Amino acid sequence: MMKITYQLILLAICALSTGCRHDQPAGKVIPFNHLEDLTYTLTPDFPYIHVHHLTFPFSMSPMATIPKNGVAANIWHIHEHIGTHIDAPNHFQPGGMSVDQIKAEDLVVPVVVIDIRKKAEKDKDAELTLDDIQQFEHDHGKIPPHSCVMMLSGWGKFVKTPAYLGVDAQGTKHFPGFSVAAAEFLAKERQIAGIGVDVISFDPGRDNNYTTHKKLFSLGKWAVENIANLDKIPVTGATLIVGAPKIGGATGGIARIFAIW
Repeated sequence: MMKITYQLILLAICALSTGCRHDQPAGKVIPFNHLEDLTYTLTPDFPYIHVHHLTFPFSMSPMATIPKNGVAANIWHIHEHIGTHIDAPNHFQPGGMSVDQIKAEDLVVPVVVIDIRKKAEKDKDAELTLDDIQQFEHDHGKIPPHSCVMMLSGWGKFVKTPAYLGVDAQGTKHFPGFSVAAAEFLAKERQIAGIGVDVISFDPGRDNNYTTHKKLFSLGKWAVENIANLDKIPVTGATLIVGAPKIGGATGGIARIFAIW
């Protein structure tokens, strides 16, 4: 069994996210047998939602090289909502919390996975609904407060292919997502910390108004998108670690995300 001291894991989170406390009791440990990286490597060919004259692919170019400058460093050309990333409430909610304002303790949370792969195979526009939540809780018990609820659609098999966004001849996207009612229920009745998806956006692709985004963020919750390897973590019993960037006023940003259990 792996054992990492609580202080060490908090220091690792500090390096990636919003900060940490240093007054934890000495000797406290978090034991775990498994660690899964839920993060895609961001490369120039990683898919993104195209918005004319706004969004663009990721790129990276040398700023300095070891032969020329004695040090290597790169310039990134990036926007906040690309690759495996977090959305903060201010992404759609006026006056909402920015990513740097999300508390560190709200980024290390229990994670549960609701599997909708069967219906997503039959319907590209499938939604995670209240019925799915009810069935999950019947099978696995009540969703705990302060957790992250992940939707597993199986869409990871399409990443870096046209099917990932599923854009049709009319320009409409087709991929699964959370229903508005499901997101509202989880936020209000289960007091979750956030939600996550293995697709490019947690709204169903066909919804260009981002209705679920607006509802979830109006309730002060965060979301993570483009989650990798979601089928490799248990349905319940894992802890999610979201290494969110601490950039003042940002609406989100690329994140390194792990599950341990």
